[in-house]
Amino acid sequence: MDRPIAVAVCAVVHNKKILLIKRATGDYVNMWALPGGKIELNEHISKTAVREILEECGIETEFVSLLGVISEHLMEDGSVNEHFLLHLCELKALETKVTESSAGELRWFSLNTIEKIEKKLIPSDFLMIRDILKQRQGTYFDCVIEKKGEEHILKKFELIN
Repeated sequence: MDRPIAVAVCAVVHNKKILLIKRATGDYVNMWALPGGKIELNEHISKTAVREILEECGIETEFVSLLGVISEHLMEDGSVNEHFLLHLCELKALETKVTESSAGELRWFSLNTIEKIEKKLIPSDFLMIRDILKQRQGTYFDCVIEKKGEEHILKKFELIN
């Protein structure tokens, strides 16, 4: 790992529902997550967010705002394996009929009952939805997730002022 990986993580909201993807690949296979992807060279975060949702979900969106930045360490065996700089973007869905992709299953979930699937969500994604999107509690967080086998344990999700 030479440097952190910059990622646009997208909170696509429509009628008090949020779009989630059940990851088919990567570190969080079979866990629900906020869709998104890597920021490409010479691409602004807002463009990455809109592009990634179109690629992963097949819907047009409009960038609303940057809600926050999360510096996330994914650890295994006591060492940092991955370091992500997650840019949490709020997007407005211009359509709601999603298209399945190789990235994973897509589904709309009620923001009012998101706590019901907490254990099935990537730990940091759940907190991004609860603390940043729903409660607007801050703009920069340090996060540490430890991977033990197939389990992901949240060790830290701390607002930094």
